[in-house]
Amino acid sequence: MKPAGGEVAEKAKDSTRSTSVKKAAAAESSRSTRRRVAATTQNPAWLAPTAVVLLIVGLAYLVTYYISAGQLPLPIGDWNLAAGFGVLMVGGGMLMFWK
Repeated sequence: MKPAGGEVAEKAKDSTRSTSVKKAAAAESSRSTRRRVAATTQNPAWLAPTAVVLLIVGLAYLVTYYISAGQLPLPIGDWNLAAGFGVLMVGGGMLMFWK
């Protein structure tokens, strides 16, 4: 007999669904035991302060370069921009590992 009103028979709704509660619980248990969990280690004590110092040093380097009209901190021309942004990127990269 065909279900009325376009309804789908209960079996046809989800053929992969288990009708046994014990089977469903075992399947859920096996799925949850295979999950990877992040390590619960603490950050090294030096990580955050070092990253913040590098961010400040990189910013100070760039500000010094702009204020001195390109004469300071080193006589390497526009490569000072690369050096300043490089220090900033190292500090920002360190913050990616901070938990």
